[in-house]
Amino acid sequence: MMNSKISISEALQKIEAGQPVSGYSIDFNHIKVDALDVMKLTRAGIAVPETAIYYNDDDTQLDEDFEGNWVRTATPPSVTQTAIKINLKDDIKQWAESNHVKLDQLLEKLLDGFYRAQKMVSEK
Repeated sequence: MMNSKISISEALQKIEAGQPVSGYSIDFNHIKVDALDVMKLTRAGIAVPETAIYYNDDDTQLDEDFEGNWVRTATPPSVTQTAIKINLKDDIKQWAESNHVKLDQLLEKLLDGFYRAQKMVSEK
């Protein structure tokens, strides 16, 4: 199965079914992929060339938080996602919502900082 070619629709079906697509490749020549499907493919580890991405401006809503130049970043292979559930007191929840605090990003940064601090302390 290494480097077997599949279509975009086959890859999306596998992703929806929770199946890995890492051993497959897609020929993006002469193909346009909807931007929402690009996000699914990218999360699954399939790099989509920028020339193959199709954007429908009618489906796009402007958001002030996302103005400016976009830069493609690579996700390190050692990064994994973990889903957690937390209970917040009402006042903290209201504060987070009113200040547009992205809790997933905040927790990620706090845990990273805590881990690095613990590592530094244990090395001394």
